[in-house]
Amino acid sequence: MDGQDDGPVPEKPDTAAAESDDVEGPRQAARLARRKSAIEHGRRLGGTPGAMMAGAMLALQEIYQGSASDEIVTISETPDEPDDVDRDGLSVSVDGTTVASAALPVTAPLAKVARRRSRRR
Repeated sequence: MDGQDDGPVPEKPDTAAAESDDVEGPRQAARLARRKSAIEHGRRLGGTPGAMMAGAMLALQEIYQGSASDEIVTISETPDEPDDVDRDGLSVSVDGTTVASAALPVTAPLAKVARRRSRRR
């Protein structure tokens, strides 16, 4: 300690990130143990083809259901109501140039409304 700098001082770890790592570590280990157990069970039942099928099923499960560690999507709200473009039209102004589009006229639906007949007689 003769006044020389030993390098950058490490920052204090973020407590939320540290807690997340504390929780995520055991979850990840348990998830990997379940996957390995399923593959070993397939190997016991069907040999190498059984292990291959178990691995393929786990891969398909992850493809269709997604990863369990996906981030949560943040939703933000605005304090006012959004504009109704169908009713009011659209107007955009950029660098002094304004472009406007009127609302489309309201038309009747093309499909007929089907009425379901009663099954009682």
